Parts: sequence; C-alpha cells; structure tokens
Amino acid sequence: MVEVRATSRASATYGVAPAALAGLLALTSTVAWGDVGHAHAPDEGTQVPRVVWLLGIAFTILVALILLRQARRGGDYLRRVRGFSRNARLLLLRTPFSGLSVSIWRLLFYLYLLASGHDTLFVAQLASINWIAHGLSVIPSGILSDLFGRRRVFLISYSGNILGTAGLILAHDPMALLVLAAVQGAFEGGHAIVGPPFMVEQSQPAERVHLFSIGSFLTVGAASLGNLLAGVLPMAFAPLLGLGPESAGALRAGLFCVLPVMLCSALPIYLIDERWQPIDIKRWWRSLESHGTISMLALTEGGAGLALGMTAPFFAVFFAHELHASTTAIGVIFGAGSIVTAFATLLSPVVVRRLGRVRTVAYLKFLGVPFLILIALAPGVVTAGVAYLLTIVFIGGAFPNKSLTDPIYSLFSMEVVKDRERGTTNGIMHAFSEFPMGVGAWIAGPFMASGNWTMPYCLAGAIYALAFLTFYAYFSRVESARALAAESAA
Repeated sequence: MVEVRATSRASATYGVAPAALAGLLALTSTVAWGDVGHAHAPDEGTQVPRVVWLLGIAFTILVALILLRQARRGGDYLRRVRGFSRNARLLLLRTPFSGLSVSIWRLLFYLYLLASGHDTLFVAQLASINWIAHGLSVIPSGILSDLFGRRRVFLISYSGNILGTAGLILAHDPMALLVLAAVQGAFEGGHAIVGPPFMVEQSQPAERVHLFSIGSFLTVGAASLGNLLAGVLPMAFAPLLGLGPESAGALRAGLFCVLPVMLCSALPIYLIDERWQPIDIKRWWRSLESHGTISMLALTEGGAGLALGMTAPFFAVFFAHELHASTTAIGVIFGAGSIVTAFATLLSPVVVRRLGRVRTVAYLKFLGVPFLILIALAPGVVTAGVAYLLTIVFIGGAFPNKSLTDPIYSLFSMEVVKDRERGTTNGIMHAFSEFPMGVGAWIAGPFMASGNWTMPYCLAGAIYALAFLTFYAYFSRVESARALAAESAA
C-alpha cells in the first residue's frame, strides 16, 4: 500500500489551528516538505516556498509593469471589457468557479486514492479510463452542440458531471471507482467543448484575443486559489474529524467542497440567452468543408495529449510519492504556478502583436519542453518546483492549468474554421487530446509503478516538440495566406 505521510511538525502545527490560521501559515511560513526519514535534504525542502513565491512575485511585478505601460497607451483592456456582450460577461463570470473546482479536485483526488490504499498503477488506470471516456464523448457532444445549441448540451452534461463527481467521492470499491471515472469523463466531454465556440460567437474579431486571454486569466487565477485551498482544506478538516491531515478522511472531506463550487459554475450558463437555430443533420454534414485544417488540428492535439497524459495527471503524485512533499507543500507549488501563469496570460495580446498567433504558440511551447523533462531529473523539491512552474507557464497541463499560449491556440483553432464547424472542430480536438491522454496515462503507469519517472517525461518532451513542429510547419502557411487575404480585402 502506498501511503502519503505528513511530517510530525506539520501535524503539530496545524492540528489545533483554525482554517484561517492554516491558510495564513500555508502562504507565509516555511513548510515541512517531507518525512524526516527520507533521504532528501531538509534544508532544500524548507526553502521551497520562499524560492517559488519570490520567483512568482518577481514575474507578477514584471507583468504588472508591462500592463501598466499598455494601459497608459490607451487602456486597451478596459475598453475591450466594456464592449463585451452580456453573454460574454456571463461566460467570464463562470470561468473562476470552473478553475477553482477542477484545481481542488485534480490535486486532492489522486492523493485521496493513494491514502485510501490504492497503488500508483490503479491511479494510472483510473486516470486513463477517465480521459478515454472523455475523448470518446466529445465528438458526439460537439456535433450535438452544432445542431441544437451550446447552452443545452452544456447544462445536461454538467449535471451528469456533478453526479459522477459525487459518486467518486462516496464510492470505495475499485470497480465502482473505475466505472464512475468513465461516467465522469464522458459527461465532462459534453460541456468541455462549449466554451471556445461560444466565446467566439459572443464577441467581435477585434475583441477575441482579449476575451480569451481574460477568460484564461480568470480560470488560472482561480486555479491558483484552488491549489492553495487544496493544501489547506485537509488540515482544516483534520482536527474536526480527529484524523491526520494526510489521512484519507481529511482528503475526502476537502473533496466534498468541490460540489457547491460546481453548482455555482453552472448558474451563469443557465442565465445565458442563446438564440440558436437548430439545423438538420444533412445540412450540417454538407456544411463541413475545412477537412485539412481540422485534420491538422486533430493531429496536433493527438501528439500533445499523448505527451501530457504521461505526465500532467500525475504531477501531484510525483511530488508526493517520489519527492515526499506534503499536501500543503504541493498546494503552494501548484498555486504559485497558477498565479504566475494567470498574470502571464494577460501578456498574450502583446506577444501576438509581435509574433502572430502561430509563432507565439509554437515558439513558447518549444521553450517549455526542457523544463518538462527537468521535473523528472530534478534532484530535489526546489528544482522540481521551479521547473514545474516554468512548464505550466509555457506548456500548461491538464485543465485548468492552461499555459500562456493556450487561449491564443484555442482562439486560432476557432477562427480557421467556419461558424457551423466550430463545435464539431472543438469536439474533434478534444477527442484527439483526451483519448491519447488516456493512452499516455496507461503507458506511464508501469513506469510509475516501477519507480522510473524519467522515461515518461523524456518521451513526453520529444512527442510534444514533434507535435508543435508539425503545427508550425502547416499553420504558418495558413496564417500567411489569411493575412494576405485580409490585406487584399482592405
């Protein structure tokens, strides 16, 4: 049985503290990162929060200065936000709740499974089944959203997702957990495809980069809070339950907090006024024309999904099981990564103006590959934490851990296809991302179980680089052709 143990100092400190004091300590004090019995240098572990947070603060100040300079040149962000429609603002209102709920879930759930006695191979199998079910459902969901509207598909799917999430928290039997993981993944696919097409449809072309970047900022910013809360919640519930902060019961109590946040995430979508004109299946089929573009987007997503599946779902497991970091420590690192990425995302319009959409995506994705590999090669928590932070900024991870370039990539993929193809395109892209993520998780499982973490990360880096090299080779020509067409029309 794999057990994630807390340090005696963390237990003594937080065992009697109320939730507010626990949150303050998690952010400001040095943290005991691992068991004293493990052969990791204690000096390095105790300095991790300061190193990571100082790096995040420095980067945040840099971004703030750049944004202030842009504001003095005309207040572009404020002007764009004031022009957003009611539906666009409702979509932005939903994004923080989405980022908050998913970040708490992704950090705590696999740690909860390990604390409950399941091994890393079972965790990999469950993640694989979840992503495969997700991938199988998104293409039908995308087609249905093109036929009947985004809002209707979202609300039905999200209701099923909430029920599946509640079932995973309550179930104990391994077979039941695997079945519920598939159910949750399938319903997740139904609402995952709604966002990008809807955001494009509710905005003007000149506003879209800002709408997507602000939406990503809110999602990742809320994810940073979720990661911090995920580190604090078990410690807040532990004394109430008479358990240790790393026990399965405390982690499970923290997971229950996800459910009301998910309900808040659905409310803005319910309030959206969507006037969708349904079409029949024959008309939809005849309207599909962008076959080559959709195929290349699917190929890119397939490579990126396979690479991320080997690594991203198990970042928390790697830090806890291999580096012996506590849940609070993992929450601080993940929170710092989300905060830095959230502010970095606001820079995406500035970068796009200089490089264009395709080069912005490709160049920055390439830049993140060495840091992804460095996570597995890192000698301790400090190096791994900094490498993780830079990986999330440039490459991203499983939702809601978006990278600096993800809103631009999402927007570009919706702009290069026709209006009636957007839901289908997004569904195909999700299918070719989530299904390979499931395969990647399945491949990584035996390596994880044997303690070989280096091989999955190295394979993931190579596959990821190849995927975006193909993306750049194809879509740089597409972007040039679109620019020439725009100049001719002008």
